[in-house]
Amino acid sequence: KEKAKCAVCRTETEYTGIASTNSFGSPDIDTRPPQMKRSTMFAWVQRCPECGYCASDVSKATSQVASMVHSSEYIRQLADSSYPELANSFLCKALVDEISSDYARATWSLIHAAWACDDAHRDGPAKTCRSNAVGMIRKAIDFGQKIADQVGLETAIQIDLLRRVGRFSEAKKLIQTQRDTITEDIILNILTFQETLIASEDETCHTISEALPAQITPVVEPKKKWWKIW
Repeated sequence: KEKAKCAVCRTETEYTGIASTNSFGSPDIDTRPPQMKRSTMFAWVQRCPECGYCASDVSKATSQVASMVHSSEYIRQLADSSYPELANSFLCKALVDEISSDYARATWSLIHAAWACDDAHRDGPAKTCRSNAVGMIRKAIDFGQKIADQVGLETAIQIDLLRRVGRFSEAKKLIQTQRDTITEDIILNILTFQETLIASEDETCHTISEALPAQITPVVEPKKKWWKIW
């Protein structure tokens, strides 16, 4: 555990930090890691117990961020009972990221909120988070921001988000328009797999290993994970 002083209200709080962790198995197509890293999500966002400021590091904030934390929109989201508490923390972090013009980071905050909803079996709120993440990805692209460095990964994530919320025609169109821009075999395999899922109107979660030929599996290495982008 480590102490951090909130940059908004100056309250000092002890937070759990994860120095290192392992992953065993295949990530989900939207890059959610397998266990044990999967269980560390609570430590990816800090929430000040006094003012409710949510961030990766609550010791840092601009005046613009402080204003957002005190806004009615933020306060309402922080206490929204239709979402799990952890999801609300990520959704509030997304508001902070967006007001800071970091739309790529806001996208990941929304995706992480969806994962928290998945864990709490809140299907409706999870879909809302994913739909909002699609919009945020597009905003990030408009502002020249990347949510992933690897060519094609951004597209693959967007397609999975669209499929998971039942926006099948949009997902299919994105595959058709972007396939020729992608050269990475793993991502091309994922797109082909997505086409099968879309054809059967499958909105459920699937792993990367399901999308790959039997002789290919995503290798988990301590220093290199192609899906590690948050």
